Amino acid sequence: MKKKMLPVLCALLLISTAALAILWRQEAARNADNLNRLWLAAATSGETVITEYRQNGEEPPPCQVISELRVMGDACHLSKSAGSDCIDLNAVYGILSLYPERFPEVTDDLLLVFQTASQEGLDGPNWPLRISELRNTLECRS
Repeated sequence: MKKKMLPVLCALLLISTAALAILWRQEAARNADNLNRLWLAAATSGETVITEYRQNGEEPPPCQVISELRVMGDACHLSKSAGSDCIDLNAVYGILSLYPERFPEVTDDLLLVFQTASQEGLDGPNWPLRISELRNTLECRS
């Protein structure tokens, strides 16, 4: 009796494993879409804040813009494409968090980063270059 049940149990195990794999891939695809949406929302928000304050002749609030960098860094870190780009993004966030007085010096560069990131999305090829340039600029001015 035990030998007759073994093939049935193996077949059930194989079917359940295949079903789990399919569900796992679907969930991973949804998470990637959610992370990309989070990325785009943060980039667009950062761009909007800088642009609107400048249109009114005011300096954008560093805390609000820097917090958008943090959200973008988290989305980058959680995505499967996390790498040196994520490290550069978190470095820029860290430098501006520690030294918010440097924010007015790099507002134009930050606006360019936000614009590029909101146009390309999380997997874009150009925003990592912009964020790397911004990191180098901030580190050289130390």
